[in-house]
Amino acid sequence: VTKPGGLTTAESLASGLAMVIVNPYPGQEMRNTDNLLEQGIAVKANDLYLLGSKLNSIVSDPTRLRRMQKQSRAYGNAGACFSIVDHIARGEYGYIDMTKNKAE
Repeated sequence: VTKPGGLTTAESLASGLAMVIVNPYPGQEMRNTDNLLEQGIAVKANDLYLLGSKLNSIVSDPTRLRRMQKQSRAYGNAGACFSIVDHIARGEYGYIDMTKNKAE
């Protein structure tokens, strides 16, 4: 049960979690919500009064929960942080110039 901000969404996907989204803010959170709903990773509770029934609809259906978790794992990238560090360390993004001599 969460709001779909960038970091929370990335961590949830990397962990393979199904999500119940509550009251997303307009902008990025709404776009994240739309994407997660389309991918079958999340359900949305438009207000707190619906939260219990939305959560129950997932918890009471183990097949649905497993399907959502599988979609989350497939859509997320648990090793993304390592890939980013590798690219930066190799200087592929220009953040680190490995060709410069330290004595210069």
